[in-house]
Amino acid sequence: MSDQPILALDIGGSSVKSALVAAGPRVLNRISVDAIESKASADQILNTLAAIIKGYLPNTGDVRGIALAFPGPFDYEQGICLIRNQDKYDALYGLDISANLKRILGMPNLDMRYRNDAAAAILGEALYGAGIPYTRLIGLTLGTGLGSAFIAERNLITEGGDVPPHGWLYSCRFENQRADDVFSTRGLLARLHERGINAVDVVSALQVTGQDNASLAESFASFGLDLGRFLQPFASTFRAEAVLVTGGIAEAWERFAPLLNHSLSVPAVKGRLGRRAALLGAAALYS
Repeated sequence: MSDQPILALDIGGSSVKSALVAAGPRVLNRISVDAIESKASADQILNTLAAIIKGYLPNTGDVRGIALAFPGPFDYEQGICLIRNQDKYDALYGLDISANLKRILGMPNLDMRYRNDAAAAILGEALYGAGIPYTRLIGLTLGTGLGSAFIAERNLITEGGDVPPHGWLYSCRFENQRADDVFSTRGLLARLHERGINAVDVVSALQVTGQDNASLAESFASFGLDLGRFLQPFASTFRAEAVLVTGGIAEAWERFAPLLNHSLSVPAVKGRLGRRAALLGAAALYS
């Protein structure tokens, strides 16, 4: 039945966010956050996921299906994990996630669909959040790594001459470095360290006071400037109307957004859905 909700899961390296999503779309319940040990055995990981799903489902007929936002590499059509040597979920390499979860749950008819976690968050914002006014946009998730997606007419664009393969920017080059190594938490922390600020994460960096304030401002400003310089050719080729930014680093928006906007020919906007973004973007697999 179309009025049945979808159970959406956003699977990260240390936690799984989940909620029921109804037509609208709207998150029906408070978003749950459950810890997951991504370096554990396959059985442990799968049993953790199954327990989260089971908590919502007294029986299969309660939902239309399960929408999972999962990090890559991953065969999203077939539901097969291809992650290895990434310090998370290595034990799932080559496994059919749907078949294993259905077996553990004892629910062979349960429908499961998958979407890249970054793409889910960006699509959620494009469809239901800060990206609504724009027909064509480039979306980023700035955090542990650089996630990206290209959106046109409310659809993910993953191939063609105007987008990189899969819509992924992380492996593209910027000044002889991988973009993922520059426009990520570790890249931002490296900028801070060069200026004498030895922060362990973005939150602690923002608490810097006193004489280090100027160095902090310079670090974030250079991050925004370089990010805009990196993105501008892609924005031009794709004919993007905006760049949408989400992820942990976006919480420091006022620090880097001015120079990001200065170095782009289109506006840069911050996501506004928070944890809901990836859940709504995953649930859109059923729309």
